[in-house]
Amino acid sequence: MEYDFNILYYINMYKTWWKTIVKLMVIAMFFTAIFSLLMPVKYVSTVTIISANSGSGSPSASIGKLLGLSGLGGGIGDSSNDIIIAILNSNRMAKDIKVFLEFNKKKKFSYAITTKEIAAGLEINVKGNDPTYTEKVANFTIQNLDKINSELNLTPAKPMVKVLDSATYGERESRQTPRKMLIAGIAAFLLMSLYIFFSDYLKKLKQTA
Repeated sequence: MEYDFNILYYINMYKTWWKTIVKLMVIAMFFTAIFSLLMPVKYVSTVTIISANSGSGSPSASIGKLLGLSGLGGGIGDSSNDIIIAILNSNRMAKDIKVFLEFNKKKKFSYAITTKEIAAGLEINVKGNDPTYTEKVANFTIQNLDKINSELNLTPAKPMVKVLDSATYGERESRQTPRKMLIAGIAAFLLMSLYIFFSDYLKKLKQTA
């Protein structure tokens, strides 16, 4: 079956379907806004650290020794930031934070740790449902970094990092509702367009059968 593309034909299709498309976009954006507003509030605390200079005893050499590798160069383990991020994402750190929360009788605190590289250091962000404990967990992770580093001797630098800005009381995270509504509207438009073109294709296919 030959299927000729005609831009004017598809423009007319949109003219026929535009009311339905607009309705679906409005519905998608409306429910996205409601869902976004009903989501639990999240807070974020940020601690900024500067990686200690290891000198000749580079972190890559230390981590290579730990893993039983020689000539480690490039890739992960190539900077102290890599080691710090690995520790932050480790099961060991998660277990230590769990013990810390249990000791403070805060078992229901849910959190997530993310990092952002800056010049000579990192920004460590802790997001959670309690602004007090986002601050406490953020500052605890820094203390625990040095504890884990001392136990495993990952780098010769003691302390492993220097705190430039300690974490403060968690700030309320933006819900980004307008952005989510825009994405929902675009997604509804694209899905409806796909439905229109596919149904038209099937219709033409039946007519030529």
